[in-house]
Amino acid sequence: MSKLILFLLLLPLFSFGQKEGQAKVDSILSVLPTTKQDTLRVKLLNELSYTYDNIDPESGLKYGHEALQLAKKLKWANGIGMAYKCIGNNYSTKSDFKKALSFYEKSLQSGADKKVLSFTILSIGLVYTYQSNYAKAQEYNFQALKMLEEINDQRGIAAVLSNIGIVYKDLKKFPKALEYFDKALVINSKMGNSIFMTSNFINKGHVHNDLREHEKALEFYNKGIVISEKNGDITNKAILLGSVAMVHYERGDFEKALEFASASLKINEQNQDERNISNNSGLIGDIYLDMAQASTNKKQKQDLLNKSKKYLNSSLQIQLKQRNWKEISFNYVQLSKIEALLDNFKEANNYSIKASAYKDSVYNEDSKETIKNLEDKQSIELRDKEIQLHKLTLQSKEKQKWFYIGGILLLAIIGSLLFYQSRNRRKTNEKLQLLNTELDQANKNKTRFFSILNHDLRAPVANLIHFLHLQKENPELLDEATKNRMQNKTIKGAENLLSSMEDILLWSKGQMANFKPQPKKITVNQLFEDTKKIFLGYHTIKFEYHNPDNSEILTDENYLKTIIRNLTSNAINAFTTTQNPTIVWKAWHQNNQAFLSVTDNGSGASLEQFKALYDDKEVIGIKSGLGLHLIRDLAKAIDCEISVDSRTNKGTTFILKFNQ
Repeated sequence: MSKLILFLLLLPLFSFGQKEGQAKVDSILSVLPTTKQDTLRVKLLNELSYTYDNIDPESGLKYGHEALQLAKKLKWANGIGMAYKCIGNNYSTKSDFKKALSFYEKSLQSGADKKVLSFTILSIGLVYTYQSNYAKAQEYNFQALKMLEEINDQRGIAAVLSNIGIVYKDLKKFPKALEYFDKALVINSKMGNSIFMTSNFINKGHVHNDLREHEKALEFYNKGIVISEKNGDITNKAILLGSVAMVHYERGDFEKALEFASASLKINEQNQDERNISNNSGLIGDIYLDMAQASTNKKQKQDLLNKSKKYLNSSLQIQLKQRNWKEISFNYVQLSKIEALLDNFKEANNYSIKASAYKDSVYNEDSKETIKNLEDKQSIELRDKEIQLHKLTLQSKEKQKWFYIGGILLLAIIGSLLFYQSRNRRKTNEKLQLLNTELDQANKNKTRFFSILNHDLRAPVANLIHFLHLQKENPELLDEATKNRMQNKTIKGAENLLSSMEDILLWSKGQMANFKPQPKKITVNQLFEDTKKIFLGYHTIKFEYHNPDNSEILTDENYLKTIIRNLTSNAINAFTTTQNPTIVWKAWHQNNQAFLSVTDNGSGASLEQFKALYDDKEVIGIKSGLGLHLIRDLAKAIDCEISVDSRTNKGTTFILKFNQ
């Protein structure tokens, strides 16, 4: 795992004395049986649901629903709103974020007062933080902070300050993160909120651990362990044990790291805390992976790698359900390393591709820019408060102020209308330009398409005509065996022509709209077999196909087939007076690149005659073979490089290079 993270849990409507954790639960349960069915009982049930959030989420859900039913019966909006929030908190602890958000939404619609709504908004921000959606998390955090400052709720302010610090920590803005954690810790210390102090200690420890200040990190973690054991707060204790394991892991003490991580995992499994089960499983997987990399014993190394894969896959399944892109990407990276060490290179490559796909979802520029805008928005709001206080001393200028504001608004409206008109005109022009570009491209695509059809059907038909002319004009030269053999060749050639036409028509159906390549893995042997069938009728020419490595190429099959057919046709056309004409196709791999080459022993040509392969302005017709400019365009579309070596009276070689 990249890092174990604790997020500050949300607040109840009131505190039951100064007790916390299991002590608070016991105190509430002792007075609950004698409490009447009124608003006080709703408060006690909500307090139980909130407190059990950290201890036993299933019990928390039970008391939350009991509070909700009684609050609805009493038609008490605050009780209903807080019950929905507490139920959402318990689902959040169980990592069922979809249900959590649905109950938070019901809380926002309950008609509760600003205090309850601010706690619900803070809870929503927390869920988005779990999912690494930092822009949305900060949006809700600042919204909650504004409401809590308006009602001067210090406990709530401490909670939201801590959550804001967590987002900065994830974005690796450590000084800012420590600033917010320290502000929260000061408030919680003054109020004696020990559970929330534990959260602050854990978060400060995480920051120092990220800064490689391990001794400071352990100092804060140990302070948190003392408080969590005193309060019976097993959730935070499990997180602290996992955090200590992380420190030992980063120091290279794998045995101690496994000891603390396993202890943390055991508590989280008992508590059914999926989020932290995932964290612990990922950490244990990382530890086993590092131990395997350090091992020189082959059997021990394989056992450690298999253990690592088991725990990382366990972590990954939970992270996929939670949509935590950062941890998903990191787990795929680790699994890729494991498969590479086990010599499963294909699987390693698959994991590497998945890791890259998820990576961009975490720290993209749009999210960072949105967070910056939210910070600017908060600064502007604070400045507006100062301006408002200053305006209290300027009552005599109130009318003049509104006059100026009215004028500014009028200018703004006029400016907005002009801007809107200008923008619409610009958009219309852009659309027209785009349509013209698309029309021009469509014409070019259709020209290219019909050129390909012209050539790809010409060669097979020419073969058939050749067979038929030979039978018609010189039948007396053919004995019965030769006649049967040529009839069979004619039938085979017709079948191959039909197969080629079906391939081309099927391809054309999918290419008429966009004419774009669709790459996939294809075997060179299959390409060579198709080429043999198409040029079966040229019995006076010797064809050779060499593919010793059974190569595969990642490219568009139809594009490459078209290039191969036409290079072969061009080679055939080069045999005018050549004795023993021969065409040789070869395939090989070198430096992670695939190569194909075709060589003929024809008359050759000067390099000037192949200029169309490299110069976009050169155009050569298709009368005796597909134009080199079209071969050039097809090759460019599939990222294939073509080079040519031709010598007079010695033949020509074309080489196709593919980057894999």
